[in-house]
Amino acid sequence: MASTAVQLNRQVTSITDEDINLILTNYNRTNEEIFLQSYTVHSASDKILGFQAEYWKMKVHLSNGKVLYFFIKSIPRSNAAKANMVKEMQLFEKETFFYSVIKENIEIPDLKPWSARLITSLNDAMVFEDLNAKQYKLRNKFSTLDMAHTLQALKTLARFHASSIIYEEKKRKETLGEYKGIYYEYETALHLGEYHLATDFFFQCMTGALEAMKSFSKYDDTEMNLIESRWRDVWSTALSLGGFSSHQRNVVCHRDLWNNNLMFHYSNHSENRWEPDDCVLVDFQDIGYSPPAADVMLLLCCNLNPTFREKNIDVFLNVYFVELKKILDKYNIEINEIFTKEEFIASAEEQRLWGLTVCACLLPHSWLDDEVTTENFSDNARFEQIFFKNRGEFIKKMMEINFDYRQKIMGIFEEIANRYCLCV
Repeated sequence: MASTAVQLNRQVTSITDEDINLILTNYNRTNEEIFLQSYTVHSASDKILGFQAEYWKMKVHLSNGKVLYFFIKSIPRSNAAKANMVKEMQLFEKETFFYSVIKENIEIPDLKPWSARLITSLNDAMVFEDLNAKQYKLRNKFSTLDMAHTLQALKTLARFHASSIIYEEKKRKETLGEYKGIYYEYETALHLGEYHLATDFFFQCMTGALEAMKSFSKYDDTEMNLIESRWRDVWSTALSLGGFSSHQRNVVCHRDLWNNNLMFHYSNHSENRWEPDDCVLVDFQDIGYSPPAADVMLLLCCNLNPTFREKNIDVFLNVYFVELKKILDKYNIEINEIFTKEEFIASAEEQRLWGLTVCACLLPHSWLDDEVTTENFSDNARFEQIFFKNRGEFIKKMMEINFDYRQKIMGIFEEIANRYCLCV
């Protein structure tokens, strides 16, 4: 039934014939009779696509000639440090619960999808529809988003956030106002994850950034001393912004909106000119419950050139707000009863710190070429050292040998310092 290559990959991915039958059963929503002819499983890429999982692709041939394509995300089996991190923070269980319970409840059937469809969960793995087979693509991770890509991403984010609001408003009507919100219904799945001062990961992000600034920044001793005295408080404030707000409307937020978690579909508008016409979000292991502006500002801070971001910030916030209003109007929900535009803009200004801080956590280990990424993060000991023990040493080493890396990462650190440590 299967080739030698398939049997070899079974050892790596632990996909069994029983798993295949479960995948096909859950895929087949029409209950038509289908028969498996063969299947192959291979690594999704020779590059590291993400830092908290391993990724595989499966191609299934049916006896009727139809070919099905699936994408598999599994707990790392080749790196014990990564696997331990995922298990300790319950990231896999959190994402599985999001797709199988929260997303199933909040997703609106006639609203354009904002994420891939989960086919089924297996032992330490999740199986999705393969978005590449539907012509969705990742962008080059070194490329910042231009206007067209940013607007598509913001519209998708509005659809995602609208789903939470529509669900909550419906539940409140059904319970005559007694329903408190998604957070209280699924609190255990919406915890802060690695973004907490008590985690080694976040502590290393915070201290590693400060160490790098001491070695490479433009600041004099007086400025650096002031930055150092306020650094922990600033990062602590960012954490409070990224969590549940008692005075603003909250939604289920993605909280991990860097380049590799955005996939775009394209249409040919003219000869050799392809424009994005849709965006979907992937990797929901860091979900939380926060003001929607937290996700909006994270998206803008993590994926845009800072000058371009600030020059067009009013445009971006307006596009998101208008798209959210349009969706809510369709479901007879008045957006001003959720939050006004002025309240959203004020929240976005406040959430800029959250966006920059998460960006300062993500980019030092993601804005690296594939060879460096593979060399450092495939090895168990190196991964553990960089993520949990001495992140500053790694960042400084990369800044010494790569001027572009230094400029990119230092720009994030210095924006935090300039806005929140020196201008107070």
